[in-house]
Amino acid sequence: MKIGLWTTMFTATLAVAAVACAQGDVSAEDPAVARIGDEVITESQLDALVGTSLVSLRQQIYDTQVAKLEDEIYRRLLQQAAAEEGLTEADYLTKHVDQKVGEPDAGEVVKLMTQFRGRLAEDDAQARAQIVQALKQREQQVLADELRRVLFAEAGVKILLEPPRVEFAVAEGTPSRGAADAPVVMIEYTDYQCPYCTRIQPTLNELMTRYEGKILHVFKNLPLPMHAEAPLAAAAALCAQDQGKFWELHDWLFVNQRTLSRESIVAEAENLGVDTGVFSSCIDQGKYAARVKAETAEAHGYGITGTPGFLINGRVITGARPIEMFVDIIDDELERKGIALPAEQQAEEATN
Repeated sequence: MKIGLWTTMFTATLAVAAVACAQGDVSAEDPAVARIGDEVITESQLDALVGTSLVSLRQQIYDTQVAKLEDEIYRRLLQQAAAEEGLTEADYLTKHVDQKVGEPDAGEVVKLMTQFRGRLAEDDAQARAQIVQALKQREQQVLADELRRVLFAEAGVKILLEPPRVEFAVAEGTPSRGAADAPVVMIEYTDYQCPYCTRIQPTLNELMTRYEGKILHVFKNLPLPMHAEAPLAAAAALCAQDQGKFWELHDWLFVNQRTLSRESIVAEAENLGVDTGVFSSCIDQGKYAARVKAETAEAHGYGITGTPGFLINGRVITGARPIEMFVDIIDDELERKGIALPAEQQAEEATN
């Protein structure tokens, strides 16, 4: 597309957005960002035009800000802790990190030498030294991370910077589990033939147990183009929901994702006690095809194009992340709402 044509189209789009916005519509909460004669374009209208194309960029900005904040906090805490012990920061780190690094287990050294022999020095002694050094550096990093965590915990550090969020909605009838009024809404966008989506299921189950009553887990579909049976599986699960068997078929679809077919899915539906005549008709008539496409478009709008993807109270997460990442975000959301975390709740119950 030529630049002149692109500019014309963009200008026309802005003009259309500004038609309904007279100067009187501008407020302190929604200031003007452009003026066209007597008409203006407000910040909220610009946000609507931009849509969610800046989601990932805003997340990167937030992540960078948080990383810099935490580095500065750690610097100050380290300085304070060292001063309390009458040490320099370097000596403090030597005492609490470097001097705690032990000699690696001999068996692990041999195992790693065998595993990575082709990448190591030809001389066995040099190769062994490389492995020992790598293991010590790994332990040193673990100890350093733990020290940082302890210092943050003892100081009661709270990051108050508001994370970027996207607006979301959960339509009636969308498959979900957990408390309807839960303070944390976790929306999952997934593909029944995606191996990473299968691997994340135990994590999600563990989160539901850990935060019982505090999470509403909402399931939405994002079948990927390379997975031929994923749209069928998505629609079939929704058809099973009509007969109260969504989560049962959901679990089976993930376990059997490599052998999915219309025949195998219908057979399993029958095993689950579903009326297969109604179920088959639901699939064949494409009752939920449009809904699956709409959920896919919705995910793309949030910048989620691969699976699995999540929104946690509007905070975007992409990929099969470790449970620690989910825990950090969920804990943060609960803390922001003044709700006790699971560990705190258990301690309170034990005291009572």
